[in-house]
Amino acid sequence: MPVDPEAALAGAAETPVLSGERRRVARLCLTLMGVLSSCSLLGVAFSFYLVNHHPLLLVALSPLGRHVWLVAPTVDPLAFVVVVGVRRLLFYAASFHLGRALGPEGIPWIERRAAWFGRFVRLIERLFARAARTVVFTMAGPTVSALAGVSRMPGREFAGFASSGLALRLLIVLGFADWLRPWIEVVLAWIERIWLPGTAVMVALVLLYLWKGRGRVPSLGA
Repeated sequence: MPVDPEAALAGAAETPVLSGERRRVARLCLTLMGVLSSCSLLGVAFSFYLVNHHPLLLVALSPLGRHVWLVAPTVDPLAFVVVVGVRRLLFYAASFHLGRALGPEGIPWIERRAAWFGRFVRLIERLFARAARTVVFTMAGPTVSALAGVSRMPGREFAGFASSGLALRLLIVLGFADWLRPWIEVVLAWIERIWLPGTAVMVALVLLYLWKGRGRVPSLGA
């Protein structure tokens, strides 16, 4: 969703006051996250059409779990891993550098925006002190990436563990999706029959979401 980076940085009392280079980096990260979130919503809106006709474009726009599982058995495996991996890593990288720019004072800010890990951010933060590499490898996502940035993990180390862990998870998805292929094909056939009214409904839901959440900062959730 489009977002004003300045408003995002100044919108809450707990957000750390930044200046100079840190503020510039945070602004760029929030802008990128806003663009990627907008792309994700666009993919959701037209997912009923894209999933059968342009599956790789769908996961390039919106690599949500449900899209990934539906697309996995229908496209070239290498293309699937590259497209989904690069798209997700872009958001992870923006989250990582945002966390680094905010520093430890940004933890409350991250907690409020962690769609899935909000209640466990402090726990994950403690885990970083014990096994940062394991956490990044097994749980890399926007929230974990932001916390890796806050913890000052070296950028190359973060990129290596996050990308390898993500690649492994995508390979596992490919394996299970191939096993589930008959059921996935049934779902895809149903979507193909109703893609036109389905798209109308999804577009309406996305517009309603945008109207209700205008000005919202991109989530640090999944």
